Amino acid sequence: MEEIKLVIPSHKRWTSIRTTSVVNNAIICVPDSQGDIYRKCNPADEVVTHPDSVVRLQAKRNWIYKHFGSVFMIDDDISAVRRTYTAPGEPIMMNPKEVYELIQHTADMARQMGVYLFGFADTPNPVAYNPMKPVQLSGLVNGCAFGLLAGSGLWWDTAIKCNCHYWISALNAYKHRMAYLDMRLYFNQVDTFVARGGQAEHRSIDAEEKDFAYLQGVFGSDVITGKKSKNPRHPFQKTLKLPF
Repeated sequence: MEEIKLVIPSHKRWTSIRTTSVVNNAIICVPDSQGDIYRKCNPADEVVTHPDSVVRLQAKRNWIYKHFGSVFMIDDDISAVRRTYTAPGEPIMMNPKEVYELIQHTADMARQMGVYLFGFADTPNPVAYNPMKPVQLSGLVNGCAFGLLAGSGLWWDTAIKCNCHYWISALNAYKHRMAYLDMRLYFNQVDTFVARGGQAEHRSIDAEEKDFAYLQGVFGSDVITGKKSKNPRHPFQKTLKLPF
């Protein structure tokens, strides 16, 4: 089985990375100017740097994909990986070795199926888990932890500021139709909208509004639709609606 690299895109969070304690063998990817401080604060972890001219997450993802090829990108604020299918008394949390093996196995499954984009569930709620559909072959890939195999022809549009997972999921659906989503596992994030650094410097209601309009302009309002929610996080929450 050909193993893929696990890469953590990070920015100005050299003392607060959680993900390296959740999964083995992950590489931290940061701007050149932050490389030394990241290495000093994370001496046990491999740190790879990209040019400082690569600004914002979408450009960083393009650089990582070009540099590493087949890769699993995982956010720096992951606190745990949980099983969503367990019965009472069974372990919910996965250990770092299990998480690494899970990612490699899922990448291999995707490769054997001819699928490029793969990921996991977007909610830890076991009620939302359908045991009759443990794997889905289309839908939105959770942007906090996903894989992309080499040769996909996919990229991230740098005009998008906050919704790169919608962009890559919709573009993959347009070009390849299928994704591989293992709904049995969930990568848990913490402090996503409040932590210093990362996407926090670029996330705003104005950016969300512009992303929503841009995504609808590219993929259509039948594919990128408004999300109906009783307690929306913001007025431009959206849903990816695919016809297959």
